[in-house]
Order: sequence, then C-alpha cells, then structure tokens
Amino acid sequence: MKKRESIRGRLVAASVLLAAIIIAFFGAVSVLVNLTIKHEFIDQRLSSSAELWAGEAFNKISSKPTELEFFREADIPAEFRSLAAGVHTVTINGRSARILIAEDRGERYAVIDDRSDYLSIEFISMIAVGVSFLAAIILAVIIGRANASRVILPLTKLAKAVEEGWASGKLPGLEATDEIGILARAIEDRNERLLSALRRERYFTADVSHELRTPLTIMIGSAEVLHSRLREHPELQLMAERIRRNASATALQVGALLRLAQSPESSLRSTVSLRNLIAQEVDRYRPLLRGKQVDLTFTSGADVEVEAVPELVSIAVGNLIRNACQYTNEGRIEVCLLSNQITIRDTGLGIPQKVRERLFDRFNRGEEDSSSGTGIGLSIVKRVVNYLGWEITLDPVTGPGCLFTIHLPDNAQATC
Repeated sequence: MKKRESIRGRLVAASVLLAAIIIAFFGAVSVLVNLTIKHEFIDQRLSSSAELWAGEAFNKISSKPTELEFFREADIPAEFRSLAAGVHTVTINGRSARILIAEDRGERYAVIDDRSDYLSIEFISMIAVGVSFLAAIILAVIIGRANASRVILPLTKLAKAVEEGWASGKLPGLEATDEIGILARAIEDRNERLLSALRRERYFTADVSHELRTPLTIMIGSAEVLHSRLREHPELQLMAERIRRNASATALQVGALLRLAQSPESSLRSTVSLRNLIAQEVDRYRPLLRGKQVDLTFTSGADVEVEAVPELVSIAVGNLIRNACQYTNEGRIEVCLLSNQITIRDTGLGIPQKVRERLFDRFNRGEEDSSSGTGIGLSIVKRVVNYLGWEITLDPVTGPGCLFTIHLPDNAQATC
C-alpha cells in the first residue's frame, strides 16, 4: 500500500530545503570570500612586501608589520633554504605560516607571515557558518511546521470531513473567501447534485417497478386462466404457460430492480443454487434459437451455492444468455458453471474493438448493430455484478464470437 503523503509534511520539507539552499549558497560565498582574502591580502601582501624590502629601501624602513619576518641568504632558516621560489605553507614551532622565497639580483631572500591568528579566525568563522546552518534548518522546521499547521489546518478539516462524511451544509470552510472556501463550496455543490441524481434514479426505479407490478399480475392471472381453459389445445396451452412463466420471471426481475435501487448493505441475501438457476435461464431463452442452426448447451460439475439475491443473479446470467442467443446465427452457445466462475461462450457476431472500449457503458451499441436492443443490457449486468460484489470480464477467444466470465467470490481457480 502506498504511503500517504500529507501537504503539511511537504510544506515543511519545502521550507527546510529552501533554508538549506540559502545557507549553502551563503556558505559557498563565504568560502569563496575566504579564499579570495587569503590570496589577495596574504599572498599579495607577501609579494608586495618582498618587492619593497628586496631593494635598498629595506634598510630605510623604520616600521614593519610585526607578523612579517624578512630574511636574506644566510639568515634564512636552514629548513627553508631548499624551498623553490614561490609561496609555501610551512609550520614554525607548531604555528602555521606562509613563506615567500624569491631572488633579487642573484640574492635569495624569504618573507614569512605568521598565519595562526588568521587560521583561528577562519576556523571560528567556519564553525559559525556550520552553527548558522544547523540553526537555520531548525528554525526552518519550526517556522515551516507552524505555518503549515496554520495554512493547512482548514484543508485538513475539509479533507477529514469529506473522508468521514458530512451533513449537508455542514462542510468546513463554506464561509471562507480563499481557495479553501471555493473548494468546499464546489464539493458541497457536486455532492448535492450527486445526491439529487441518486434520489431521482431510485425514485424512478421504484416508481417503474411499482407501476409494472399491476399489469404483470394481470398478465400472470390471465395466462393461468388461459392455461386452464386450453386443456383441449395442448399447443395453445404451451404458449399460455410460456406467457405465464415469462410474466412471472419478469415480475421477479422487477422486484430485483427495486432491490437494486437500495444499498447493497441493506439487501436481504439468501443461499442460491446456481446450477438450477442457470438451467432455468437457459430453458427460458432457448426459444430465441428457433429457426437457427445453433446448439445451446449447459454444463456444470458440482452445484455451486452462493449468498446472493436470486433475482439479480437471474438478471445478470439471463441478459448474457439472451445476448448470445440474439447475436449467434449459427454454431454453438456454451454455458458453463465452475466452482469459481460462470462462462458464456458463443460463436456469434462478436463485439467490435470500438465497442469493447466502452463495453459496459449505457446505450453503447455498435454502429452496424441492426438489432432492436437499447444498449443497456450489459450496463445492467455490470451494475448487478458490482452490486453482488462479483466481477465480470470479456475474455479473448480464438475464432468468432465472444466469451463472458462472471467471477464468483471464490479463491479456487478452474477452467471450462
């Protein structure tokens, strides 16, 4: 699971980074200034002093810098006589010094500058820079946390309210005039629109379901009367029975749609025998294949029982079988029940790639689709499967047709 990052932490990190960059910049500048001072004021002073003292003017100078010492030929300390001409860093009695070796009219001379005091100052300045760096970082953390808490607190409250849910009109920040207020009002407005759309959808589903129950009940009663009066006409009695059975199934599905308008948590589930349910759906849609050279088969191993809403399972499986029967003109349709999935494989027209990209969208139909379908069958199947906590996929196949797989809530894997 990806670690959650907070805006507050990122603001503090940005403050620390900014402080580090600024201190690093000034530290680099201080080092550069230090090197420049060493070159310009120490080495240049050695050179200028050597040029001044090398001539006759040396004996006439009454006052010389106390930190500078001048030596000629034999007066040069023995340990420095072998040094080449130029500026060198040496140690004298444990103290650091800079020495300039030069020649004037064939005579060697040396100018020594005691650097110990300068090095002490340099060391102290470097410590000061380091302490300033640490102090700036600590101060940046404190200021960054304080500012982040002050700036992010309204956003944190808003995020917490959105995560935990809030009563309408109670979202924090609605009265604010800054960006937090704009965001809070936008979230509140979008939430109201979604709730309104959800209420309209549930009301519509409930109203349609309620209005359809009465005519379906009449159809079922009329079909039962016809069935009892057509005993001498078996072929007509069979049609009356088919009308009654389909009307009864439709009434059950209307009730299922009414349940679908409710939240999944509040739905009453029962143990469903999938083998019997799928067999009934296969028999229900088999008449759609009359006049077609299509073989519809249903195979299963052991029965599979799941906790679900039976009417919703019938809607999902029935829609897939009906689509296979409508779009398959020859070949076969194979419905298979395994311990962890239901598969519906056909050799029909198949689904164009353009339609596959939005397969489960409402009103999604192929451009060359000449059927009378509304384009909402698969979207209903997807909605039902999600409601049940299952999953549906369109799997690749070799040859014509398509293969739909409903994955059941079972960890076991099997193939058809």
